[in-house]
Amino acid sequence: MRDHDGCQGGALAKLRATQHTEQAVTWFTYTQAASYTGWSVGHLRNLVSSRRIPVYGRPRVRRFRRDMLDLYLTNPDMAMRTFLAERTEPYGR
Repeated sequence: MRDHDGCQGGALAKLRATQHTEQAVTWFTYTQAASYTGWSVGHLRNLVSSRRIPVYGRPRVRRFRRDMLDLYLTNPDMAMRTFLAERTEPYGR
């Protein structure tokens, strides 16, 4: 079944939902993430160094996504599985 734009299976609705989700993402710096979680910046840096918390960017430009921090605070294992799955998704296919 095709929707009004000719996309099959509600692909347009999925695309719009993804775009809306991406627009709603809140990014934190180390200081903001530390304040949000209640941890010190040093503790947060230790978690990043040991690859135990989801973090995005390069070494001097690290950012934390609020939704991933929320997931990490409630279920660290699930947060890391989700994060690693995102990082290994094939792009351009």
